[in-house]
Amino acid sequence: MNQDRPDVAIVCIAPMRDRATIGGRYSAVVAEALAADGLDVELWSCVTSYEGAPCGVPVLQVWRSGALAWIDIVRTFLRRRPAVVHLQHFAFLFGGGAAGELSTLALMLVLRLLGARLVVTLHDVPSQTQMTSKYLRAHNHRFPAGFVRLSVGVLFHAIGLAARIVIVHAAPFADRAMALGIPPSKIRVVPLIAWTERAVERSEARGELGIGTDERVVLFFGYATRYKGIENLLEAFALLGARDAKIRLLLGAGEHPKIFDEPAYRVYYAGMRARAERMPNVTFLGFIADDRLGQVIGAADVGIVPYLETHGASGPLNYFLACDRPVLVSEQVAEHACELSESAFRTTPDGIAQAVLSYFDGGGGERVRTSCDRMREALAVGGYVDLTKAAYAEARGAR
Repeated sequence: MNQDRPDVAIVCIAPMRDRATIGGRYSAVVAEALAADGLDVELWSCVTSYEGAPCGVPVLQVWRSGALAWIDIVRTFLRRRPAVVHLQHFAFLFGGGAAGELSTLALMLVLRLLGARLVVTLHDVPSQTQMTSKYLRAHNHRFPAGFVRLSVGVLFHAIGLAARIVIVHAAPFADRAMALGIPPSKIRVVPLIAWTERAVERSEARGELGIGTDERVVLFFGYATRYKGIENLLEAFALLGARDAKIRLLLGAGEHPKIFDEPAYRVYYAGMRARAERMPNVTFLGFIADDRLGQVIGAADVGIVPYLETHGASGPLNYFLACDRPVLVSEQVAEHACELSESAFRTTPDGIAQAVLSYFDGGGGERVRTSCDRMREALAVGGYVDLTKAAYAEARGAR
């Protein structure tokens, strides 16, 4: 590596061992793929006392969470002078509440003034019509909908001003980004990277988890938030239990790393967990660390992504596909991944229950597997690395 000036600095939260991070695994996979293709890449992560997960590129602990995170990043930029800065933007990346978003806004404006060759990947791209009071409650926002729409508009305009290239993962998100103020000339659609993961062999995985070889098993995993439809998923399994369907749900619903300490979220999470642990056909797993995901996915027959709405790429969906596991998805997810249309279900308890029954007993399993194969092939030929390197080249040449 060129220690004086790396090719790319990716601003993110690097993955940590046995602790949830927003987009950490994704950022590491992207960095490792780019490094394998010849770029000098380093991750600029948050300062933490937690142990980092193994990573194939250097990880620098750069910024402290909160309203002043941008100062730490700017100081590092002035010292390291990377050819390209690549911000992996998630809502509240730099801290919960308004402080984190204000830090993002300040970072955009200062990097613009410093002439940084900035690329921003937008992982959260809500539409203006999505940002209703109901949507904001589901995402644990405490501000009025009108104020949030205005704030998001200001932030996206700042990103559009500062960034030379803005990456989204699907065409519908490009349309949303334009509506929020990103210039169309700067937007590039770069499909998700095709991860290379391996599920633990089925009988071994089940033996380690105490699951019978003949059991039929559905897996959900990811951060527990209201928009992910966990309540409907639990209600669906209550319906399946009442119908004496012998199907088990593994519920890997971990605490959200940005809002877990808010009182309202604590009440929500405790209630969700208590209900899951009372249900005889549900096994509550809580947070699943990266190094256990291969085992848990290997034990499942099928994954499920029951989101009530979607505003970005789904890490769990990508994991299922990478591990060659079929996955059932809500209609809302399938809208942005049309290859999965045969996997889609209505986001009601009965709709979920019917989809699960159809997969195991109604002849739907083959259609779902074929649909997932199409999606996996689409990711494999998406050319993520080449398209990302092209975005970097454009950013370096743009003025």
